[in-house]
Amino acid sequence: MSAEGWFETAPEAAARAAIALAAAPGVALDHAPLTPFMDPRTAGAPGVGPLDPADWLVAAADHDAQMAARDALIAAMPDRVLAHDPAADAAAQELLELVIAHQSARGRLRAQGGAARRADGVRVPLEQGPPIAVAARLAQEDFVILDRPAGAAEHVLLSAAVCFPAHWTLAEKFRRPLVRIHRPVPGYEGELARRVQRLFEGVRAGRPLVRANWNFQSERALWTPVSEAEKMAAASGPCAPRAPERWLRVERQTILRLARSGAVVFAIRTFLSPIEALTPAQRRGLGRALPALSEEERAAKAGPALRAWAQAAEGSAPG
Repeated sequence: MSAEGWFETAPEAAARAAIALAAAPGVALDHAPLTPFMDPRTAGAPGVGPLDPADWLVAAADHDAQMAARDALIAAMPDRVLAHDPAADAAAQELLELVIAHQSARGRLRAQGGAARRADGVRVPLEQGPPIAVAARLAQEDFVILDRPAGAAEHVLLSAAVCFPAHWTLAEKFRRPLVRIHRPVPGYEGELARRVQRLFEGVRAGRPLVRANWNFQSERALWTPVSEAEKMAAASGPCAPRAPERWLRVERQTILRLARSGAVVFAIRTFLSPIEALTPAQRRGLGRALPALSEEERAAKAGPALRAWAQAAEGSAPG
């Protein structure tokens, strides 16, 4: 099948079934393995640190359910989860090769001719479909490839497979520079935007970086696209009641330079946990972190009820 065929609109029934898989019980964990709000250095943006290349991609007990959802989303609505500019052909192929090597070295894949068998037993053909789509079926991470065209001031999103968007849509970010990609992230433009661009320029091959983003949401769902227009309407319109936020969503985000092409890979591994899974120490840490954020950041991450719940735990901590 040609690359163009992979980007055709799929039947709505298949899309609904795929979205349901992205909200199945197994996509979440019964604990919170990553809680960036526990450390003031990582609670807010950019919160970046060095990463051992051996830890680039990570797997957990949510692997099988998340991979089933990824397979279904890519098959049912590739026009919404995949985007690719031919300028990123070499980078996408290099990414695929790196994912295969990384996952195989850790026992998560077993190469068999022109295919690879995942830990869940699913056989993934390695030469059917765009490399960015194949890579997205071999790991729990979403992948975004960015590069800085000649004469451009910023890196531009040139290829991506995003199955689990956290309140944004890929179509609005494709072929856009970093500042435009982050619209309307609170507080991004200005100094933070310049710092992020410097990170993308400075990251070296073999020395990846890692950070984490976090927020709370009302549903157990990984497929949560929201358009910029919807966000702007919500911000400017009357304040609607906020649904109870029962789920912690954490994105482990890595920045890696591809050695051959020089492009940068932004990989996103999403963890979802019920708030009841937070330990007393984690809940107290959340209660300490929220007041330290700007008002805009607090509003984006948690509603008033969730903030009160966390801060009640902090207030009850033994002295």
